[in-house]
Amino acid sequence: MLSAAQVSKNYQECYRLTGHLLKQKFNQRGFEADPDHPEFVELCQSVVGHESVVLLLQSEPFAASLYRPALEIAIDEVKRLLFPDIRKKRFVSIDALETEFLSSGEASYSPEAERYIEAESAPGGNSEQALALLKQHIAPDLFEYLHGALLERFPGGLENIGLLLRSPRHNASPLPFQEIETKLRLLRRVYPGGEVQFTARLNGLDNLGDAAVAHAYLNVYIGLERSFPANFLQRDGERRAALLVRFLIEQILNARPDAILEQKDETFFIRHKLQNVYRFFNYSANRALGNAYPDLIHPWQQSRSASQYWEKPAHRVKAIRWLVEQRLGIRPEHLYQCPVSKEDFIRHGLSYMFNRYYNSVSKALAEAYPQLQPWELGKVPFEFWNEETTARAIRWAVAKKGWAVEELPAKVRSKEFNRKVFSEFGLATVFEKKLSRNIYRAVSAAWPGRFAPWELGKVPSEYWESRENVYSASKWIAEREGIRESEIVQAIRGKRLSLGVFKKYSIGAALARLCKGRLDAIFAPLFWREQRQFLQEHKLLRKAKALKNSQRKSSLLDFFLYGLFWQEVQKSSLETMRRYERIAHRIQRRSFLYSE
Repeated sequence: MLSAAQVSKNYQECYRLTGHLLKQKFNQRGFEADPDHPEFVELCQSVVGHESVVLLLQSEPFAASLYRPALEIAIDEVKRLLFPDIRKKRFVSIDALETEFLSSGEASYSPEAERYIEAESAPGGNSEQALALLKQHIAPDLFEYLHGALLERFPGGLENIGLLLRSPRHNASPLPFQEIETKLRLLRRVYPGGEVQFTARLNGLDNLGDAAVAHAYLNVYIGLERSFPANFLQRDGERRAALLVRFLIEQILNARPDAILEQKDETFFIRHKLQNVYRFFNYSANRALGNAYPDLIHPWQQSRSASQYWEKPAHRVKAIRWLVEQRLGIRPEHLYQCPVSKEDFIRHGLSYMFNRYYNSVSKALAEAYPQLQPWELGKVPFEFWNEETTARAIRWAVAKKGWAVEELPAKVRSKEFNRKVFSEFGLATVFEKKLSRNIYRAVSAAWPGRFAPWELGKVPSEYWESRENVYSASKWIAEREGIRESEIVQAIRGKRLSLGVFKKYSIGAALARLCKGRLDAIFAPLFWREQRQFLQEHKLLRKAKALKNSQRKSSLLDFFLYGLFWQEVQKSSLETMRRYERIAHRIQRRSFLYSE
């Protein structure tokens, strides 16, 4: 099978050759063919739509020598259908008979349908019998519409309605009742009161409203009229074409435009009597559907976009977001869970854009989703990971899990925070190679100094070989018990801090073994500091006593020496002695090791 683009090219070349062959046949019969006449156009499309020609279009590249014999045969077969009387010297309207490619085979008619057409066409027109048969075989509400609305207002009454309800391929054959119901539903939807609006005599160059455009198509589609008004798409062509396509897809087919496009059916618009719209958009189904559904059908779908289209970043971003969110069904924040591949771009018709502007999935996604982190968009090179990017990625992963930072030690103990978390968010490589599979290193990279090593897993035995690490761990236990460093010695003596308290913590047993049951061995620096403080305070106390003893007792000599100022001198001496006593008292009270 050929590609859709090649089939489309084959179709256009085949259509031109068909027109050339038909013009020759018209000329041989003495008629001048107008290639733009609706009947001639429909005749060409009938030939190109012949089953044998369609198979050739789909399987072989166009070559005039290869296609001409098949087209000659198709023209002959279509001619036999169009010439029931061989004495006719020219082609009749394509609307008179349905072509082979528009039909799905010979219609099979039920005995009831045959009786309906016989009754309707009997001498005298036994309309009552025909209506009785219709009443038996179509839905009651549709019969009520036919009998109560259409018959009263339709020109010619049942006789002309009977023509409407017959097969366009064989005027003497009735439609199956199911098709009659389909036609009646369409008529009721557009003409609920039964007042059919005929449009063949309208001028396409006039300002036609939406309703008139829809009526024109419905009449042609059902068979009430043979063709659209003249110059129908010469004015407001895009607007009218959009109305026609939307009416077909939404009101008649109840289908999705993207599903129709994906069928790659070159005959879709021809089969549904919109060949004028198809021709208006140069036989491009993408353009015809995109004109009607600009938000659903995009230029790159089942079609090759012009290279200039991709020069605008906005167009590229729109295409990438369409691929990710609509075609692949991935929410942007979940891209790290559902990686996009280069094949996805190729499979959805975006290979040119991808190769020309990106050639990297993560680069393409970064332009479409600048708010996302690089590791959310796909694989990143190992060189990308430094201290800053590693810390940012770990904080992002923890936030994605919905964890508070304070919860991390508990998550580690419950084994919720482990290697699988990094794999879940596409960070397995950085965890294994950059962080050496160490949870503590990972958390410390994101929150330096926030947690101690023993809070986030087991600590290797060599860690405890350092006295500084042992001291830090013991002080950490004291802090958890609400004991400040300056209070540790007093807490040990008062039994507030003991080996039993240490064993409440995961590292307590190891610390107890290291200190051989003596906490003063761990906190020796604090005890040494206390001893030094005692010696300093004892020295100050002796000095204060010496100063106190150096004060002389008052005597008669002092009275004669100081005369009238003796009382002032005595008062000053008493104050000095009392100050020394207060200093000594404070030293004694502050020094908790002091004893007489």
